Amino acid sequence: MKIKTKNNKIIKKLKHNSLTLGLIIFFGIAWSWVFFTDLLELAGSKVQGLILAIIISAIIIGLSVVILRLAIKINKDVYKKYNFITATLLALAVFALADFLVAWLTALFWIGPEGRLDSILPLSSPALIAINTPFAYASRLIGFYGLASFVWLVMFLLFTKRYKIALSVIILLSAISMAGWYPYKNTSGSTFTANVISEALDSRINPVNVSANDVSLTVFPEYGLDKITNESLSDRIYSKDNKKHFFIGSEQFIPSDRVGHYNRLLFGNTTDGYTNKQNKYRLIPGGEDLPYILRLGLRATNQKDTLDYFSYAKGTLKGPHQLTPFRIDGGTVVGSAVCSSIISPEDYRHFAKNGSTIFTNSASLSIFQGSSVFSYQQKSLAKFMAVANSRYFLQSANKARAFILDNNGKTLVEGIDQKLLTNTVANNTTKTPYSLVGEWMVVAGAIAVIYIIIKGKLSPNKSSRKKNKNSRKA
Repeated sequence: MKIKTKNNKIIKKLKHNSLTLGLIIFFGIAWSWVFFTDLLELAGSKVQGLILAIIISAIIIGLSVVILRLAIKINKDVYKKYNFITATLLALAVFALADFLVAWLTALFWIGPEGRLDSILPLSSPALIAINTPFAYASRLIGFYGLASFVWLVMFLLFTKRYKIALSVIILLSAISMAGWYPYKNTSGSTFTANVISEALDSRINPVNVSANDVSLTVFPEYGLDKITNESLSDRIYSKDNKKHFFIGSEQFIPSDRVGHYNRLLFGNTTDGYTNKQNKYRLIPGGEDLPYILRLGLRATNQKDTLDYFSYAKGTLKGPHQLTPFRIDGGTVVGSAVCSSIISPEDYRHFAKNGSTIFTNSASLSIFQGSSVFSYQQKSLAKFMAVANSRYFLQSANKARAFILDNNGKTLVEGIDQKLLTNTVANNTTKTPYSLVGEWMVVAGAIAVIYIIIKGKLSPNKSSRKKNKNSRKA
C-alpha cells in the first residue's frame, strides 16, 4: 500500500513537472554534441573534460529552461487577460524574444577573449526543425525567431489544451508560408557552374581542372588553401584555357607579433592568383576561442599547459570587421564566410542586404567528431540562410558534408569524404523582407513585454478587481 502511494506521488510530480522535464530533454538533445567535441581532451584528461562538459551543459540547459518557463508564465497570463487575437499576437512576440534570448545568453556564456557580444548560438531553436518543413518559407517574412515563435506557441497551446487556437495559429503560419514562397520562389539573375569540395586536412582531393566543365567558381574548405601560394596554386586548382576561373577558401596565417593565428579568407582567380584576403570575423566558441569559464576551470585545476597548448595550437585571432562580399565577372556577388558565421544568421542577412547574389561557406567541422546532432543543426542553419534570403548556398567542408542548396532550400548535390561536387547555381538580386528588415519580431517581443509589464502594473486583472469589490462590500 505504501509503495502504491509512493508511486502515485511520483507520477503526480512527473505530471506536474512534465513541461519542465520536456524542455530539459529538448535542450539536452540540442546540446548533446558538447560531449562529442575534442574539448573533452583539452582538459588534460577525459574525466576532467567530461566534468567540464557536464557543467557547461547543465548551465546552458538550466538557463534555457528558465527563459522558456518565464515566457510560458507570461503567456498564460496574457491568455487570461486578453481576447484570443490580441493574446496570440502578444504571445508570438514574447516567444520570439524568448528564443532570441536563449540563443544570445548562451552565447555570452561561451564568450572568450576573442568573442563578440553580437554572437549568438541558436542551436536549440525549434526554427531548425521548422526550416525543414513547408513552413520554412514563412521565414522570408518573419525571420528565424519569428518562425521559432510559431512552433513554441503551438506547443504551448497544445499543452494548455487550447486546441482550436492552436489550429488557427497553424493556419496563419501556412498562409504566411504561402505569402513567403510565391513571390520569391524564382531567381532573378544569371546562372553559372560551381564546384564545392569535401575532403580532410590530411587527405585532399586531386588538383581541380576547372576548365573541364567551364566552372566559374570553386569553393575550398576552411584551411583548404593552407600553404598554397600563387606559385603553387596549380597544386589545388588549374585551367587549360585563358578564362578567369574564381576560387574561395582559407588559410592559417601566423602573425609575428601575437600568440595564435588568423583564419584568413582568400579570394582569387586562376589568372591573377589571390586578389583579396580578409581575416575571419566570427570564431567558433570552444574550437577557436576558449570561453572564460573553461579558462577558469582549467586554471583552478592547474592545467596551465593545456591553456598554453590551446593558445598556440588552436587559438584563433578575430578580424577587425565584418567580412565583405566578393565580386565575380558576370554580375555575381559572393557573400562568403568561414565556418562559424553559419551559426549567426545575421552575418548572411548582412551579405544579402549589401548585394550578395549567392552565399558560400568554407567549413572545417572535425572538432565535432561526427556528431549527427550538430550536423543536422549546421545544415538546417544553412537552409535557413538560403530560404530566408532566397539565395543559393554553397558549402565546402573538411570532415563534414559539402552541399549546394538552391534558393528554396532544396539540396542539389551533397557528399562527404573525398568528393568534388559540381552543379549549376543561379544568382538572385531580389531581397526578401527578412533580408531588408531582419528580426523584427524580436523587437516586437521586447515592446510586447514592456507593454505587458506596464499594463499589468496599471490595470489589475479581473480576479483582483473582484476581490477589491467584495472587500468594499464587506
